[in-house]
Amino acid sequence: MGFPEFRGGRRYKGYDYSRGAVFFISFGVSGRPPVFGTVDGDKVIHSAAGLAACETLRREAERNPDIALHTSVVMPDHVHLRLYVRPGTPDPIKAVGAFVGNLKRWTSWRAKGLGITIEWEPNYYDRLCLSREIIELVDKYIANNPLKWALMHGPNPPLKVIEPLSSPLLPDYEWWTGVGAASWLDAKHRFAAIKLSRSIAAAEIQAVVGRCLNAVKKGFVPISTFISPAERALQKALAAQGAPMARVVPDALETVYRPKEDEPPQFAAGQLLLLSRVAAASMSRHDAWHGVNDAIADMAVKSGGAALYVVRERPGAQLEWRFRTGGEV
Repeated sequence: MGFPEFRGGRRYKGYDYSRGAVFFISFGVSGRPPVFGTVDGDKVIHSAAGLAACETLRREAERNPDIALHTSVVMPDHVHLRLYVRPGTPDPIKAVGAFVGNLKRWTSWRAKGLGITIEWEPNYYDRLCLSREIIELVDKYIANNPLKWALMHGPNPPLKVIEPLSSPLLPDYEWWTGVGAASWLDAKHRFAAIKLSRSIAAAEIQAVVGRCLNAVKKGFVPISTFISPAERALQKALAAQGAPMARVVPDALETVYRPKEDEPPQFAAGQLLLLSRVAAASMSRHDAWHGVNDAIADMAVKSGGAALYVVRERPGAQLEWRFRTGGEV
């Protein structure tokens, strides 16, 4: 699951704030100069202004009875927070705004005493976290933010999108782009193209995923769109094992890819390759996706690997495991 884009200024009409509320908050320095420090690996090395921001954050959290600070990170040019507004707070939206306003004001005041001027972007971005799943995604996003920064802003950022990709595994008449472990397309890596039908029942997913993981044990690199529930379960299992994987994404990649909440550790470890087949602007999304699974199956076959399809022809029928060349994976 990718983390959605943030939108500021929403008021979440219809939500009962008397029960309390969890917010993900982001705000940045105007112009985004790295005034708060640098990143080394997965750690932020704070400057004097960064230490002042951290101290202000600690003090504001201690003195505010309506808000609990659960997770946070002060990045070189922005701040991320997960806040809990306690039940019974008279005006939760106003309380959050006051908390952020005080953080900005007192951080600027402390920095000015150090001879440093900080100008903030107006307002802040907020997201109401309505489920445990969203809260866990937010915590991962915050925890992985320094590593994401290092990947995107390091001296040799590996997240610069390569376009077009040139590989004997890809059709020379199509425009493919990629980010991450693109060397897999030229080295001796065998791919296993995996397509798992949406007809696979929830009770069957674990067994299907377990069998697909055997491909990794045999040295294959799984490649898939990871769209169906069974495919997403496989993707999660691969990430948990630190296994390599290649994922075909539905949209064109930007010049510099912004990794999702789970991806920075995979990129840093060289375990992830993202691919995109760029379609003509006049094509619909549906047409652009037509044939993608066939394309990655061809790629897998050319690599000396195989394609695996798990389907059910009709309701109540047995699952069928179909393999294309290379034998079973």
